[in-house]
Amino acid sequence: MGAAFTLGFLTRSISFILAGQMAVAYFQFSFPLSFRPTVTWGTPAILYCFLFLYLMFAAGPWSVDAVIARRRSGARLG
Repeated sequence: MGAAFTLGFLTRSISFILAGQMAVAYFQFSFPLSFRPTVTWGTPAILYCFLFLYLMFAAGPWSVDAVIARRRSGARLG
Protein backbone atom coordinates (compact mmCIF):
# COMPACT_ATOMS: atom_id res chain seq x y z
CA MET A 1 0.00 0.00 0.00
CA GLY A 2 2.90 2.36 0.68
CA ALA A 3 4.42 1.89 -2.77
CA ALA A 4 1.07 2.51 -4.46
CA PHE A 5 0.58 5.65 -2.37
CA THR A 6 4.08 6.91 -3.20
CA LEU A 7 3.55 6.40 -6.91
CA GLY A 8 0.14 8.00 -6.79
CA PHE A 9 -1.90 4.93 -7.65
CA LEU A 10 -5.31 4.89 -5.92
CA THR A 11 -4.15 7.86 -3.85
CA ARG A 12 -7.60 9.04 -2.85
CA SER A 13 -8.79 5.65 -1.66
CA ILE A 14 -5.60 4.94 0.26
CA SER A 15 -5.63 8.44 1.80
CA PHE A 16 -9.18 7.90 3.02
CA ILE A 17 -8.21 4.61 4.67
CA LEU A 18 -5.07 6.06 6.25
CA ALA A 19 -6.92 9.12 7.57
CA GLY A 20 -9.43 6.81 9.18
CA GLN A 21 -6.66 4.76 10.75
CA MET A 22 -5.07 7.88 12.23
CA ALA A 23 -8.41 9.06 13.60
CA VAL A 24 -8.97 5.68 15.23
CA ALA A 25 -5.45 5.76 16.65
CA TYR A 26 -6.06 9.15 18.22
CA PHE A 27 -9.48 8.36 19.65
CA GLN A 28 -8.46 4.93 20.87
CA PHE A 29 -5.20 5.81 22.61
CA SER A 30 -4.80 9.56 23.17
CA PHE A 31 -8.32 10.93 23.59
CA PRO A 32 -9.28 8.81 26.63
CA LEU A 33 -6.30 10.19 28.56
CA SER A 34 -6.93 13.87 27.82
CA PHE A 35 -8.80 16.05 25.34
CA ARG A 36 -5.65 18.03 24.54
CA PRO A 37 -3.41 16.11 22.11
CA THR A 38 -0.21 17.84 23.24
CA VAL A 39 -0.58 16.35 26.72
CA THR A 40 -1.04 12.76 25.53
CA TRP A 41 1.36 12.80 22.55
CA GLY A 42 -1.55 12.53 20.11
CA THR A 43 -0.33 15.36 17.88
CA PRO A 44 1.27 13.13 15.19
CA ALA A 45 -1.93 11.13 14.79
CA ILE A 46 -3.97 14.30 14.28
CA LEU A 47 -1.35 15.75 11.94
CA TYR A 48 -1.27 12.66 9.76
CA CYS A 49 -5.06 12.41 9.77
CA PHE A 50 -5.43 15.91 8.35
CA LEU A 51 -2.49 15.41 5.97
CA PHE A 52 -4.11 12.32 4.49
CA LEU A 53 -7.46 14.12 4.25
CA TYR A 54 -5.73 16.90 2.31
CA LEU A 55 -4.08 14.40 -0.02
CA MET A 56 -7.44 12.76 -0.61
CA PHE A 57 -8.74 15.99 -2.18
CA ALA A 58 -5.50 17.28 -3.73
CA ALA A 59 -4.11 14.43 -5.80
CA GLY A 60 -1.09 15.57 -7.79
CA PRO A 61 -0.99 16.02 -11.56
CA TRP A 62 2.02 13.67 -11.87
CA SER A 63 0.40 10.74 -10.12
CA VAL A 64 -0.38 7.50 -11.90
CA ASP A 65 -4.08 8.20 -11.42
CA ALA A 66 -3.76 11.55 -13.21
CA VAL A 67 -1.84 9.99 -16.11
CA ILE A 68 -4.56 7.33 -16.50
CA ALA A 69 -7.27 10.00 -16.41
CA ARG A 70 -5.47 12.09 -19.06
CA ARG A 71 -5.11 9.08 -21.34
CA ARG A 72 -8.79 8.20 -20.96
CA SER A 73 -9.90 11.77 -21.70
CA GLY A 74 -7.55 11.91 -24.71
CA ALA A 75 -8.96 8.67 -26.05
CA ARG A 76 -12.49 10.06 -25.83
CA LEU A 77 -11.60 13.26 -27.67
CA GLY A 78 -9.69 11.54 -30.47
